[in-house]
Amino acid sequence: MAKKIVTMTAIPGVVRRGLQVRSDLSYAKYGEATWRWWCWRHGIEFVLFNVPLAGDGYAMLPPTIQRWVMLNRLMREVGEDVQVAAIDADTMIRWDAPDFFEIARGFSAVIGGDPFWIAQSIRAFQPVFPGISLPWWEYFNSGLVVLGPSQRRFIHAFTEFTARQWPTLEPVIRSSNVGTDQTPMNFAVRLANEPVFGLPRPFNYLNCIPMDDELMRMEGSAEPDPGKLAAKLEARPRTLNFIDLGYVWHFTNVLRLRPLIMRETWRRVRHNYPGIEIAE
Repeated sequence: MAKKIVTMTAIPGVVRRGLQVRSDLSYAKYGEATWRWWCWRHGIEFVLFNVPLAGDGYAMLPPTIQRWVMLNRLMREVGEDVQVAAIDADTMIRWDAPDFFEIARGFSAVIGGDPFWIAQSIRAFQPVFPGISLPWWEYFNSGLVVLGPSQRRFIHAFTEFTARQWPTLEPVIRSSNVGTDQTPMNFAVRLANEPVFGLPRPFNYLNCIPMDDELMRMEGSAEPDPGKLAAKLEARPRTLNFIDLGYVWHFTNVLRLRPLIMRETWRRVRHNYPGIEIAE
């Protein structure tokens, strides 16, 4: 039986996406708590990447790309008989989620996302991948990617490519909110003819929070009020419908609100993860 590993990335550092500068990882502890418990329940090893690379040709890369270097090294150390899931720190897994490793095939991810954002990101990165066609409807989200031993060569090639092409990739990333590693990886799998197996959407449930005007104002605030957010969620419980709809909740459509939303989510579901405590 293949060894199973889940890796989460919470590497301190600055990620620049257009005018947005992202460095707050205070939300990661809520995602980590749910994933550690779920991995323990299923006998799966959990590995947290939380130390930046230093002293090699990858140190200049943002944390979102450094994680693939770390994952490649981990797969090389563990050996051929391994399945690895790479997950984002802004995800939480539901306590009763089934083992997605059982249905994954090779390179596996959930297909889909916001079509307008995807199309914008594809256009931005297209010059780096001339001649490679990437239809928006075949685009996958890299918040949860499952890899088998046959994908290690691809991951190694991807990390080498991003390091070599960083002077070209960085201006694209800084130009607008088009992502960092996700779209280049989408292009790279097509360049390498790497098949992508589509996991069911509940295993990466995107844009969990339906945003109304009030939530948009909170999201735009420099310091959102936790009390107002809690009251809002109490008054509008359907905002939390994602808990029932998804196995993996991916809080992609909030940034400033993300720590508060994930904390409120944890407060409501923590009784389902016995033995896990989070220091607030």
